[in-house]
Amino acid sequence: MTTELPKYKIGDFVKCAYDFYDFYSYLYDEEDYVHFRFYGVVTDISQDEEGLSFLTETVYHVYCLDGLHRFFLEDEIEMA
Repeated sequence: MTTELPKYKIGDFVKCAYDFYDFYSYLYDEEDYVHFRFYGVVTDISQDEEGLSFLTETVYHVYCLDGLHRFFLEDEIEMA
């Protein structure tokens, strides 16, 4: 089994958005969804070690500028 390196590293400043934000939130205004982004620093990376991770993707722990830790999948993150 080959292990892919994570796309982002610990300490990277990133912008993030949840793919299913409108489904999991109580805010349904489309204008908020378009501009809704979190900015923060990657603090930890969880990779699949036993073939059991969520959709076999890397999960990033991001410390956001509002002071909360959030979890994002690799396709929900871009470099800021």
